[in-house]
Amino acid sequence: MGAQIGLPGLISGLAVSALVAVPVAGAFLWLGRWGQERSGRLFSAFAWGASVAAFAAIWSEEALQRLADAAVSTDFGHWFRPLVITPFAEEVLKAIFLLWLVIYRRTRITGLLEGIVYAGLVGAGFAFTENILYLGKAMTVFAADASDAHAAGQLAATVLLRMVLLPFFHPLMVMVSATGIIAVVGERGRCARVGLALCALLVAIALHGIWDWSGLVGSDPFLIFEIYGALLVPVFLTMLILALVLRRRAGKMVAASLPALARDGHIDPAEVSPPRQPRATPPVAESRATPAGTRRGPRHSAIPGRGEQTQHPGDTCPSHRTWGGRAR
Repeated sequence: MGAQIGLPGLISGLAVSALVAVPVAGAFLWLGRWGQERSGRLFSAFAWGASVAAFAAIWSEEALQRLADAAVSTDFGHWFRPLVITPFAEEVLKAIFLLWLVIYRRTRITGLLEGIVYAGLVGAGFAFTENILYLGKAMTVFAADASDAHAAGQLAATVLLRMVLLPFFHPLMVMVSATGIIAVVGERGRCARVGLALCALLVAIALHGIWDWSGLVGSDPFLIFEIYGALLVPVFLTMLILALVLRRRAGKMVAASLPALARDGHIDPAEVSPPRQPRATPPVAESRATPAGTRRGPRHSAIPGRGEQTQHPGDTCPSHRTWGGRAR
């Protein structure tokens, strides 16, 4: 990495990339607050994306592009890498961690929410390393000649895409893969398990490829924003709503289990907050809730003859009614 962007680019890219990776990773840790995931396993998900998946993707993409250039042509490799090689290599390498969890840590995955948390951390780690390269390279070129308008434009575009528009791009792609990979935990048939995982992975690869294609079409400079609004934003909102609903459900399950845990001695009973009681109706509100037509005065009382309107049997005329024991 240092050979590609130099030591100054590496340091500056690392610092700026951390500004994006820390809040993104924190958001997924917040989603998994009600889970029982170990901190070491959560860190391993981020580390896998930032190290093994990221560097293996870089090396494999370069090797496959050289192979495509030699077998067909350079123009073919220019299109084939972003449309096929990059989406396939990156999404497969990121999804390997989820496959490892399902195969070797199957009992630790209790639901889709855990899969979303792990997937988001893998994607956040991958984006962290990738942003170091892109941001470090853009800042290095700009620092070499700050008066170059092209270098300034490239730096501004890189910051806009990497830090504003696409901080959740790689986590989102892995989350799409996770919806099918984690679903295999509840399936018994081998064909169903392979089919679900493969379909989700292919959807993530297709989304990634479409996004890369939008950046290659130079005839329409606004196509990238059209794809962003028509494709990435709806997918992101769908996954966001799904994650929030699952987190809310997990919180309710944890809250419902606290009394039993306190009864069995696993937690301090003082830590269990009592259920909220319905608020009692204030006396003023009760006094105002009277039947229509009933007269109230400042001296109302519950004792007949002491401010309460009474009516004797047989009284049908208002002149026969009494108020405080006196005829009106």
